[in-house]
Amino acid sequence: MSLSDVEEKPAVCPAAKIPVQVASLEEYKTLFAGDLTDAQREAHTQHLSCLHGNALAGTDDDGCLVRLSNFVYGAGKLAPHDKAFAEKIFPIQASKIAVEDMTVTTDIVYGPASAPVLLNVGTLTFAGGSITALNTVLTINARKVAFREGTGTKPYHIGILGTDGVTGMDGAHGDTPSNQAASGKDVQPASPGICTGVGPGGLGSNGSNGGDGQDGNLGGTGRPSLQANLTFYAFDNPEGEKLVVFTRSGAGGAGGRGGDGGAGQQGGNGGCGCDSGCEGTDGGDGGRGGNGGDGGNGGQGGDAVDGGDVFIKVPAEAVSSVVRVADIAHAGIGGAGGLGGAGGRAGNGGAGGKHSANGAGGARGNNGKPGQPGKAGIRQGNPGNIYINSL
Repeated sequence: MSLSDVEEKPAVCPAAKIPVQVASLEEYKTLFAGDLTDAQREAHTQHLSCLHGNALAGTDDDGCLVRLSNFVYGAGKLAPHDKAFAEKIFPIQASKIAVEDMTVTTDIVYGPASAPVLLNVGTLTFAGGSITALNTVLTINARKVAFREGTGTKPYHIGILGTDGVTGMDGAHGDTPSNQAASGKDVQPASPGICTGVGPGGLGSNGSNGGDGQDGNLGGTGRPSLQANLTFYAFDNPEGEKLVVFTRSGAGGAGGRGGDGGAGQQGGNGGCGCDSGCEGTDGGDGGRGGNGGDGGNGGQGGDAVDGGDVFIKVPAEAVSSVVRVADIAHAGIGGAGGLGGAGGRAGNGGAGGKHSANGAGGARGNNGKPGQPGKAGIRQGNPGNIYINSL
């Protein structure tokens, strides 16, 4: 089925999308950007030249998508190797929505990363709702755009947005040694009633250190807002209503949190001193608690990406009725550092025998150091240009 075969018919909002096949890049250009003005095409080519000049001038596969964009939305021509590259991509699936009247009362979202959407409508009425394309190509052709009262949740009527990168995975927590370190050996009498020469109770073993937390992972790279082509042949705005078109590309994802350090193991208890008859020896000293593991560092935030251009065509008298808003997509923030693990508790001193001292308790282990916050992503994403031209 081709896009031209889909019959327009009235539909409730949101209207159903009909999957269709686009056979070639040339057909794609005709359907999604065939009505762009020469001024819009030249502006798009100039914008691409500033951002991707090397790719436009090159012949390698890495720059092919830039050159294909320049062909579809700009004034570029295709070299033979770019045509061959396009033939590998097509045919592709797209979605068409063809309705006579469409009243937008809710927040309609196309995407993220969906097939290109072509919306052909007679009268497109915004009554509190909005249309958002998330990392999805969108073309709207409407004979008339109208406005009715309604309470909306978005600060725009049409949003051309990217999607933010995913948050990096958190680092694994450090291991915490199980149980308590070994206790010192209890001292037994040399013979009943005789503790002379057997010495004090054994020393408790020192606790093992907790494991260090692992660093958080890198935040994901944002996905761009893609090109949009919006054409409105008439405006029904008797109260001076403005059509607000907003674009922002995909922000970088936050870095993952560093893993917490593991707790140190408790030191072993000192062994008991000899206790027999009227004799006794001192108890053994308790072991030192293990140190807590250091927290892992937070992961670096992901990079944002530049967005695609937005093309708007309206009657000359309606140009002032369109408000264009473009925002920067920020690099992802760094992840928080993990907490340092608690130092292990001290082992208790062993009990002394008759007329003898108890062993001293061990020292508590040191707490681990907290991890450092991750660095922010390196790159912010510039919004695509919003071009508005009169029909």
